[in-house]
Amino acid sequence: MLPFYAALFIDLFSFGLMYPVIIALFHQSNVAHLYPPQTMALLLSATFSLFPFGMFFGASLLGDISDAIGRKRTLLICMGGLTASYGLMFLGVQTMILTFFLAGRLLSGLMAGSGPIAQAAMMDRSAPEDRGRNLSHVVLVNCIALTSAPAVGGVLARFDMRAPLLATVVLCVAAFMLIQRAHFTEAAPVARFSFGWRRPIENFVHAARHPRIRWITLSFFLFQLGFSIYFVYVLLLMQRRYGFDPAGIGLFSATIGAGFVLGSTLGYPWLARQIPNEATFAAVSLLVCGGFVVLSAFVPQLAQWPVALLAAAFNVTAYVTLFALISGSASKTEQGWALGIGTSAIALAFFLSGLLANVLTVVPIAPILAAGGVIVALGALPLWRVRQAVLTADNAALIRPTSRNVT
Repeated sequence: MLPFYAALFIDLFSFGLMYPVIIALFHQSNVAHLYPPQTMALLLSATFSLFPFGMFFGASLLGDISDAIGRKRTLLICMGGLTASYGLMFLGVQTMILTFFLAGRLLSGLMAGSGPIAQAAMMDRSAPEDRGRNLSHVVLVNCIALTSAPAVGGVLARFDMRAPLLATVVLCVAAFMLIQRAHFTEAAPVARFSFGWRRPIENFVHAARHPRIRWITLSFFLFQLGFSIYFVYVLLLMQRRYGFDPAGIGLFSATIGAGFVLGSTLGYPWLARQIPNEATFAAVSLLVCGGFVVLSAFVPQLAQWPVALLAAAFNVTAYVTLFALISGSASKTEQGWALGIGTSAIALAFFLSGLLANVLTVVPIAPILAAGGVIVALGALPLWRVRQAVLTADNAALIRPTSRNVT
């Protein structure tokens, strides 16, 4: 299972590593002096947005490739592509030609998504009695990646901006070699390769036509948009307002990662016992998470740390519950499509939040953070329609047997 754990780790590690590096890179004096402030804002926006833009289409691309050539070869393509992408970013920092850096960000987005493919391959190889244990290992690997990546990226960037990129290249090469040496049988290809670039868009169109999933999708998208605004711009706040260096930004990002771990291991089980109704559970999580994000726009530096921890913890409880609602509202034949909705929504949300960097020259960061919190809280509103639909269905189920008995 080690090759699959490596792919899972790289998928999240490479994502979490970059945000402290990007913020530190664009505030280096030798970069800031190359461009006027408006151009710097545009480049920062592009750097934030190109990864999710690539991910928006790359998730479908990887799924189509996996169907055509198998999971092992697809994982090798992912690791090879990530190696090339971080090599391009390394070249961009080395030469101070940001075009290379931007190309690397786009390519890394196109190659993102190796984690779900690796997890599916793991489940294929796991005996029924081993699946629970292997899934617990998946959660552990994800938690290690989420908490370690920003800290490692920030600490290494403090010494040399190229160091975290070079370290990721080494990890990708190591994962490539592990996957290459792995021996496991796969089913025959189920389809010829035919990439449909419209598939992510079709996911939303299909969701909009579904009587129940459309409201959950709207809620999930608002939630992801608001929290992605927080995730990106709270790091900028810590750098600009409090003068955090790359190591400080990385450690603050690791606090957010620790909040994700706290929410998944302790917060979710406890809240699920207190609030059995999933729609209500998700709505409460969104309101509390949004409240903490709004609070981050006004509290001093010392309070930012617990606020980040708790906002991330309630982020996870909302995330898990909303995904469960989407999955529970889809039929058995629609589960892959339901997962695609979540991936597309996350990518679109991070893309749009990245575009906000264009207004940083005229709008302070604090109002942007407050707006992100309001958007997260607004995600609770569509869930009222979901809850009402559930109550209506439950009441109808109670009335119908009584009518039959009376008859």
